[in-house]
Amino acid sequence: MADIVFGAATSHSPLLAASPGLWAERADQDRRNPELYDHTGVIRSFDDLERDAAGRFDERLSQDVWDESWKRCQAALDRLRDDFRRVAPDVVLIVGDDQRELFDPTNQPAMSVSAAAEMTTGVIDPDDSEFLKEAVAAYLMDEEFTFAGHADLAADLVRGLMDEGIDIGWMAGAPAGKGFGHAYGFPIHRFLLPNPVPVIPFMLNTYYPPNQPTPRRCFQLGRALRAAAAASSIDARIAVLASGGLSHFVVDEDLDHRVLDALHRGDTEALCTLPGDLLNSGSSEIRNWVTAAGAMEGRRVAWSEYVPIVRSRAGTGCGMGFLAWQ
Repeated sequence: MADIVFGAATSHSPLLAASPGLWAERADQDRRNPELYDHTGVIRSFDDLERDAAGRFDERLSQDVWDESWKRCQAALDRLRDDFRRVAPDVVLIVGDDQRELFDPTNQPAMSVSAAAEMTTGVIDPDDSEFLKEAVAAYLMDEEFTFAGHADLAADLVRGLMDEGIDIGWMAGAPAGKGFGHAYGFPIHRFLLPNPVPVIPFMLNTYYPPNQPTPRRCFQLGRALRAAAAASSIDARIAVLASGGLSHFVVDEDLDHRVLDALHRGDTEALCTLPGDLLNSGSSEIRNWVTAAGAMEGRRVAWSEYVPIVRSRAGTGCGMGFLAWQ
């Protein structure tokens, strides 16, 4: 029988990978982002958000504040790395999301598992961006990186999920010329190197309408995953890791606290009824956390850290979240 022995969740923002001295470059890139959703779920222009903010974020944009936020985030990432080393799982199932690295509108599954023995990351050309040069290296996407999967266990989990009423997609490998994205490369780099255990990539379509799973379906999926693991004949100690979130590209601290408070309370209904109209763009990755919560249902949160990083006068940035279950 496979057993889920550990659960965790982490943000994977490039602000965690590129040093804070380069964050202003990312803030400038936000001006061209067409997916800046405000706290009501409405797309706004950068200029509109900046005007409405009326300077209230100015005190959060100093280099000293950014440096302190960086230190807090790196300490939380180190703590998660230490948790993984302490638990020493046989395999890590990463609940992440594809951002057109593997799929496109011609084939956009709501959820899918990779049942390959070996996989590679995609490659991003940072062009002339110093910010992206640091970020893609930490994402293991500056060059093709090969990592091991667990094909037999992944196939077993697919069968178990089907038995639990989850019609999951599966893939035996990546399409030619494509590789896995930062939702997988970042945690492998940050938590599992230099001697990574096999990874099973679990992909949710969090970003792209019309077939994004609802929060309730995500929680059901996590529950079913736990049952599928228990039904497997393969002896393996599994760690489940949600990769992504929390709110971005506009920071929504109320939404982030709503999610974290529900996780700490073990409040299933609060997680299942998170408003889908707020889970847009980067904030859509909160679905990954809800899925992991379903897999860890009944276990208490051991610790969490939350660091909301604002990088512009428009309130763009990322609510950085880190959490581990007991």
